[in-house]
Amino acid sequence: MSSRQAYDEMPVVNHEQSPPKEMEMARDGNAVDKVTERKIMRKLDARIIPMVMWMYLLSFLDRAAIGNARLYGMEDDLGLVGDQYQIAVSVLFITYCLFETPSNMIIKRLQPAYYLCGLTLCWGLVATFTAFLYLSMFYNRSNIGLRTSYFLATAAISGAVGGLVAYGVGFMDNVAGWRAWRWVILIVGLPTICTAFIIPFVLPNSLEAAKFLTEQEKQDLRTLRTTDMGQTKSAQELHKADVMEGVRDWKVYAFAVAQFCTNTMLYSFSIFLPTIIRSIGTWSTAEVQVLIIPVYVTGAVIYIITGRISDKIQRRGIFAIGGATTTIVGYCLLVPNYNTGMSFSGCFLVAAGCYSAIGTPLAWLTSNMPRYGKRAYVSGVQLAVGTVGGIVAPCLFSTGTGPTYYPGYGAMIGIMFLAMVLFVVLHLFWKRQNTRRMRGEEDWKIEGMKEEEVAEMGDKSPRFMAMT
Repeated sequence: MSSRQAYDEMPVVNHEQSPPKEMEMARDGNAVDKVTERKIMRKLDARIIPMVMWMYLLSFLDRAAIGNARLYGMEDDLGLVGDQYQIAVSVLFITYCLFETPSNMIIKRLQPAYYLCGLTLCWGLVATFTAFLYLSMFYNRSNIGLRTSYFLATAAISGAVGGLVAYGVGFMDNVAGWRAWRWVILIVGLPTICTAFIIPFVLPNSLEAAKFLTEQEKQDLRTLRTTDMGQTKSAQELHKADVMEGVRDWKVYAFAVAQFCTNTMLYSFSIFLPTIIRSIGTWSTAEVQVLIIPVYVTGAVIYIITGRISDKIQRRGIFAIGGATTTIVGYCLLVPNYNTGMSFSGCFLVAAGCYSAIGTPLAWLTSNMPRYGKRAYVSGVQLAVGTVGGIVAPCLFSTGTGPTYYPGYGAMIGIMFLAMVLFVVLHLFWKRQNTRRMRGEEDWKIEGMKEEEVAEMGDKSPRFMAMT
C-alpha cells in the first residue's frame, strides 16, 4: 500500500469540519460511547476541578489583597511614598518568572499532589499555572477549554470575594489594635496554609493513581486520549527531543509575548481596580469594595460561557481575539474619565474580555501540543514570560498619574492591540496549515513511514489538525 493510500484510509482529525470529540473510535479499535465519556468526565470534574479552583482562588486572593489593603491606609501606616507601593507589588513576581518553566518540567517526575502541596504551603505563585498543566494530564484537548475556564474564572470570583471580604473587614478597623488592612491580609492568608495540608488527600498524582476511578474507567480515559492524533504512550513521557522541538518553535514565543500583554493587563486590572473605581466617582471606601463585586462576577460568567462554547465548536482563536478586542473597547471608555457611568461601563467590558484573552490562549497552545515534553516546555515559557507582566503592571499606574491614569490606560490599549494582532496571526497560520494538510500537500513528510512512526510525530504529523 502506498503512503498516499494509507493516508487516505486513515481517519483525519479535522477541526475545521468535525471536532475530535465526534471521533469515538480510538486507533486500537475500542470505542467509548458518549454516555460513558460524560460519566467519567463528571467524576473527574467532581474530584479535581473544585480543589484546583479553590487553590487558584486563594492564590489570586493573596495577590489581590494588597490592592484592597491599600484603600485602608496600608501606605500611610508603612510609610510608603511615591512609587514604593508599585515597586513592592512588582518584586512579588520575580521568583514566579524564574521558576515557572522548571516547575512545569519536573511536575511529572515528582508526586504532583505533594508537589502542589509544597508549593501551596510556601505559596510560590508557580503553583497556580503548574496546576493548569496538571489539568492537561487528565483532560484531552477537546474538553480542556471549559475546565480552563472553570480554573481561571476563579480569578474573577476571587475579586468578588475579595471585595466582599474587604467590605466586611472595613468595619474591623482598630479591632484588637489592628488596622483594617492588616485584617484583610490575615483573613485571606490563613486559608492558604490550611489548604496545603488537604491537597495530597484530594488530588491524584496521575491517572493510574486515581483511586476514585475504576480500572475500566481508567482504560476508557486512555482510549479517549488516543483519539487525539499524537497522544501515544510515549508522547505522555518527558523526552529531551520533545523539549528541543519546543525550543525551536516560533509559535511558542508569539504566544509568550501575547501572554505578557494579557498578564500585564490582568494584573494591573486586578490590583488597581479598587483605585480605578474610586477615581471615577465620589464613593466611600466601603462602597468601592461593593462596586467591585458585580464587575468581577460579570467577568467570571462571561468566561465560563465562552469556555463552554469554545469546547462545543472546537475553536480557540476567535475567543482570544474577541476577548482582547472587548478589553480594548473597555479601556477606551475609561480614558475620558469625565462620565462616571461610561467609565464604570468600561470596567465591566474590561472584565468581560480579559479572562477570555488570558485563559483561552493557555488552552489553545497546549491543545496543539500533544507530546508532553513539548507541552510542558511551551506552557512554562508562555507563562513565565507572561508573568513578567506582573512586574511591569504596577509601574504603569504610577501614583503621580492619578486620578486620570492616562499613561496606564494608553499602555493597556497598546499592549492588548499587540496581543490581538498576535492571536490573529496564529489563527491564520494554523488555519492555512490545516488546509495544506487536508489537501495532502505535506504527505511527503511521512513517505515510507509506519503508522506508529507517524503517530509519534505529534503536531509535526501531516495528519494532525490544529485547533484554530
